[in-house]
Amino acid sequence: MIDPGDRLKRLRDRWNRFPLAHKFAISGALVTLAAMLLSGILTTTVMTEIVLARRGEVVFAAAQRVLSPTIQDLDPDGSITRRGLDQLDAIMSDETFAAEFPYLDLWRPDGTILYSNAPGLTVRRLDPPPEVRRAFGGQVAVGFTDIASADYREHQLSTDYIEISLPLRDMGTGEIVAVAQLREVTTSLESDLWSLTIASWVTAMVVTSVMVVILFSIVLEGSRKIERQGRILSKRLAQSHARAARHRELKAEAQQASRSVTELTDKHLRTIGTDLHDGPAQSISFAVLRLDQIRRLSRAAERNAVVSDIEDILRDALFEIRSIAIAVVLPDIEDLDLAQVIDRAIQQHVQRTESVIAVDSTVEPVHVPPEVAVCVFRFIQEGLNNAFHHGLPEGQALSAMLQRGVLKLSITNNYVESERAERSDHLGIGLYGLRARVQSIGGNFAFVQNDGHTRLEMWLRDV
Repeated sequence: MIDPGDRLKRLRDRWNRFPLAHKFAISGALVTLAAMLLSGILTTTVMTEIVLARRGEVVFAAAQRVLSPTIQDLDPDGSITRRGLDQLDAIMSDETFAAEFPYLDLWRPDGTILYSNAPGLTVRRLDPPPEVRRAFGGQVAVGFTDIASADYREHQLSTDYIEISLPLRDMGTGEIVAVAQLREVTTSLESDLWSLTIASWVTAMVVTSVMVVILFSIVLEGSRKIERQGRILSKRLAQSHARAARHRELKAEAQQASRSVTELTDKHLRTIGTDLHDGPAQSISFAVLRLDQIRRLSRAAERNAVVSDIEDILRDALFEIRSIAIAVVLPDIEDLDLAQVIDRAIQQHVQRTESVIAVDSTVEPVHVPPEVAVCVFRFIQEGLNNAFHHGLPEGQALSAMLQRGVLKLSITNNYVESERAERSDHLGIGLYGLRARVQSIGGNFAFVQNDGHTRLEMWLRDV
């Protein structure tokens, strides 16, 4: 079974593939047809009401002269005199009048039928129809017969008529004493209305057809122009894509050349200074801090333990100095994957400082080039050392994420804004060296201090 959603999606896709002119032709035809139908119905309804109103005025003027004299002299009980009844019978016996108005009822305000040429209805009391009640209010009410009404059933009618309700007044007082309800045959009126309806519908159809054709020709010309411009833009877009691809190739080649030059020069100049600062210098700096701790210790065992730690730190610093001296990548991370490099840098810092680091790492165990591994290791080492020396003990966090070939590292910590913090060389050789190292392998680097928070970030693509 075909899913209605799939069917609707296919129809929408097919509609979207249509040219603009075809869309306009279909939607414009539907909207115009609906508007034409509504306009025709409204026009026919209005014309029918106008024709009926004018018909009622004409009949009222003629019937007033004929029917009013029959109700001027009523019996004391309010019924029509014998003379009046004879006049009404004579009127309804006229073949010409009866051919056009076959039924006549005279109503009193209380619903009593004073006269009716339908058998069995004279002097009966019925519920007056709405048109009759309107006529007692002084209006001439005209409308088609309601075949569902009780009045229609009481008269035992079988066809549709035009009902004209006329107020009849007393010539002396001007008071409405009765209402005459004439039922007119609709044959002639239906013929007139049908002619008017056809004329109005044909006029609306011709006008709307001409309008749609003119608008379609304009839209067709615009659609063709848009298609031509679309083909030109598609061609230019393809050329732009080709140029962009070539630009990316040239950029990659230039970046590779720059990386090669950077590797040759940075190993001998900037990398040496950066490695000395980020590795041995940080270790020696930490050893100096531990020396200050020795002065505060009174027990020989505690001092010996601190001295032992300092010896280990200095031994590691000496080992790194020797490694840098022979221009070799750090041997302890050379064979590690990226996740292990991150863990090694964090563990080394925690072992040295006993700090608590909140780690959020989603990096997979992938192997990266040595320069990337060294950059990541130095970034974490420098960032955590700065957080330890310049920040508060709590609030240190490291975030590492590798998604779709993009590696993002972020180190955050809290600090107290003071004169000492403002004078600290936070943009010294450490951060400048990190920035240069990250940019040399095509990455981005950011350092932000604001509202007591420090954030150090790096992004690296195509990892």
